[in-house]
Amino acid sequence: MSALAVLDALMRTHDDRPDEAIAQLPGLLASPDLSAAALPRAAWLANHLLGEKKGDWRGAWALLKRLPLAEAGPVLLRHCAVAATLAGDALGSWQLERQWLAGGANAECVRLALRLGVLQGAQGSTPLPGLLSEFSALLAALELCEAGELDAALASLLTNIVSALLERDELDIRDPSCAEILLSGARIARLLWGRAGNWVNHERAEYLQALTANRFERWPDGLSAADAGLALIAASGEEDVDRAFLLLERARALRGAGRQAEAEEAYDAAQALAASFDADLRPWFEDCARRAKREPAAAGS
Repeated sequence: MSALAVLDALMRTHDDRPDEAIAQLPGLLASPDLSAAALPRAAWLANHLLGEKKGDWRGAWALLKRLPLAEAGPVLLRHCAVAATLAGDALGSWQLERQWLAGGANAECVRLALRLGVLQGAQGSTPLPGLLSEFSALLAALELCEAGELDAALASLLTNIVSALLERDELDIRDPSCAEILLSGARIARLLWGRAGNWVNHERAEYLQALTANRFERWPDGLSAADAGLALIAASGEEDVDRAFLLLERARALRGAGRQAEAEEAYDAAQALAASFDADLRPWFEDCARRAKREPAAAGS
């Protein structure tokens, strides 16, 4: 099997069999057959499995620093700099940052991308208050960042961070500061995707808005964002998977607002679309469906 085929297989199966994937990483990353175009995905996989999942950032950086980085592009440089930082190799991280800046990228945007990458990688080992504090500071800087070539990368990082923070069990949905930070993160991600993405990115940004608003029981905002995402799909093309998840958030918002009949209609429509989902996608959908089904009605609605 070619190195690219191995990478493709690991990208599909790594969540189900992480230890098997980790065992194959050294051979994959050392393979001379792994093309330069595939290196960013392989680096992401090493960071995700060794760093984020296992907390072994030294192991991740030990693999990545052996890659041919002389001609590395910005995505690979970012993954490597994040691994170096979290592994404690400050000099290695600074060198990679300088290499990135030598390509002419905006210095402030590079700094923000690297710090967001570190924040994303550190989530598994950092208490929530510290994460939220640093995230808030980065969001304030992002508000001032001019449009540029890193918009899509910054939007993707924001999307990943907000999505992960929403899943934290200790997140206090009654804390206004938590709500403000995560809602701002989702809003800025939507702004950046609006500048850099296509219509699929735009409707997924609305999904993140809906997900965030519903997590904090801002039902009107959740419903508005879910409907905006559904309208984008209706106007732009077929995207049944995203449509099903947006319908779940619509159902969740309607149920929270006490509009039970409409919530059931949206929920049933989502389930009908999900009937054709494959085995890899179905568990994620069912988890979201349980959340949409059990959302309590708002008092006094």
